[in-house]
Amino acid sequence: MNQPAPDDRITVVGNVNLDVLVAGAAELPPPGTEQIVPSIVLRPGGSAANTAVVLAQLGRPTVLAGRVGDDGTARLLAEQLDIPGLRLDLVRADAPTGVTVAAEAPGRDRSFLSALGAMSEFDAEAVPAESLSAKFVLLSGYFLLPALRGDSARDLLARARRAGARTALDTGWDPAGWSGTTRAEVLELLREVDVFLPNEDELRALRGDACADEEAARSIADETGAIVVVKRGALGALVAQPGQEPIACPAPEVQVCDSTGAGDAFNAGLLHRLADGVQLADAADYAVRVAATVIVRPSHDRAITPEDVMT
Repeated sequence: MNQPAPDDRITVVGNVNLDVLVAGAAELPPPGTEQIVPSIVLRPGGSAANTAVVLAQLGRPTVLAGRVGDDGTARLLAEQLDIPGLRLDLVRADAPTGVTVAAEAPGRDRSFLSALGAMSEFDAEAVPAESLSAKFVLLSGYFLLPALRGDSARDLLARARRAGARTALDTGWDPAGWSGTTRAEVLELLREVDVFLPNEDELRALRGDACADEEAARSIADETGAIVVVKRGALGALVAQPGQEPIACPAPEVQVCDSTGAGDAFNAGLLHRLADGVQLADAADYAVRVAATVIVRPSHDRAITPEDVMT
């Protein structure tokens, strides 16, 4: 039986929430005290929303599917996500919209506090069948979508493949600590995935031992059949295909202003170019440059165009 021809768009399924970005917060102030920080910014957030926004900015027709509350926060998100090329398939629920507080300061990695709200009940049945006819369907924010884990996620990705889409997965970090059961769950899910998009910490946690990134990526690709594209921050990216030696894609040297959303921008750049039929290594190189373009800008100035991407 012939598969239907996929639409030119990319559909991103996953976590959509309000981000509260706190700059210059190296640690929480002591109880009962107050600390002044350089800035606190509100913006659409969640890895799925971040990726969808960059895809649309790069000129890719994009669908964003998720679950939000029927509240003022959701209306604020809808207003800020009203950008050319982005269609919203957001289910409204009788629950608060999810919120994440992200703290960042020089010399330390970002840390997050999240309230899932409406996202906690988002499952595969909430994603319209029509949205799955796409060049790619990306499931992002897996560990923040408890109702979409396991069988529900496998069903969603299998439906996308039957609709003619290639599939991609970005799990994010497991807040529960990557137990053996969780690692087995993710490895089984990867059998329905064409492109897996971990960062290096997630890659090592999934592998569960102290081997090098190259060995970990190659072993996961060989075991599951998925292409593994690892985001490595200042080191760029690592691409591992089943049965092949991994390829490193270096990153340009830049002055980082705000690293929030860098991995999501990478995902957008990679899938955008793969959807155009570009070779994997060239797509990864472009993705690294998209991420570099984003992180030199503050969170409130992320309206990039294809011409802005670093060469």
